[in-house]
Amino acid sequence: MRAAKSTESTGTTGKRAERPARKRRRGISPWVPNQHGAWAMLIAPAVVGTIVAVMRFAGSAAPARSLLVLLAVLVAWFFGYGAFFAFGMVAKARTPERRRQYVTPVYVYGAVAAVAAVLALALHPQLAWWAVFFGPLIAVACVETLRGRARSTLSGVSTTIASALLVAVLVQVGEHGRIAQIPAAAWVAVAVLAMFFSGAVTYVKSMIRQKGNRRYLAGSVAYHAVALIATVILVAAARAGWLGGVLLVAAMAWALVRSWYYPHRAAAGEKFTPKQVGMKENPPLLLACFGALFAAI
Repeated sequence: MRAAKSTESTGTTGKRAERPARKRRRGISPWVPNQHGAWAMLIAPAVVGTIVAVMRFAGSAAPARSLLVLLAVLVAWFFGYGAFFAFGMVAKARTPERRRQYVTPVYVYGAVAAVAAVLALALHPQLAWWAVFFGPLIAVACVETLRGRARSTLSGVSTTIASALLVAVLVQVGEHGRIAQIPAAAWVAVAVLAMFFSGAVTYVKSMIRQKGNRRYLAGSVAYHAVALIATVILVAAARAGWLGGVLLVAAMAWALVRSWYYPHRAAAGEKFTPKQVGMKENPPLLLACFGALFAAI
């Protein structure tokens, strides 16, 4: 009897011990995107572009109007991403109940983003030309999501290019003019950020989803080498300024080294968690952002 009671007590205790663990596993909220790498690529260009835009329209004749456009673009950007993230969860939902639960933030975030975009276009109609650039990139990401390949390299590169383009959009807002008025140095900053972010996609995959895939790793390292050469050429051709140019080249050089170094350490048996992989991206990311900032101002 004592043994039975002891067993029952142990079983009850075990069940009670399991309950807190079950409570912690609430799943991913469709309202709060959990992709930390994506947040970095959303926020970094927004910060760089905002600083450049404010510096450009601060002394203009209508700074209040430009500031309103800037805020509208940023709202459209972040809420648009929220809608896209929730859309991805809808596409992956396995039950109608889950799909109905996830679709609500798509409508809410999408509506807010749409209203903000309309306001920005009403105040600055020249921004409508960006649909030519963002349309295909967003379409690629959506199609990949619907096909169950939301984390594919193609999807990642399309979204990172769109992220880098935000800098050019905000520079145009600061100029309150046309796309053609965006300085060449700002385009260099956009191009290098796009290459850096796209390289980050291949690097992270070589450490996690494509770990051990030698062909993928070789392609990632080769891409970074070409990106570094392209960065040197672009910086020299556009005369982006010595400080911005040096920082951009240094960021891409760092990216090239880490694209080879850490995967080889992982292949040798060293363990890297996804969080550690992401944290190691911060130093070269900061270099790239400061380089883009000094090149674009």
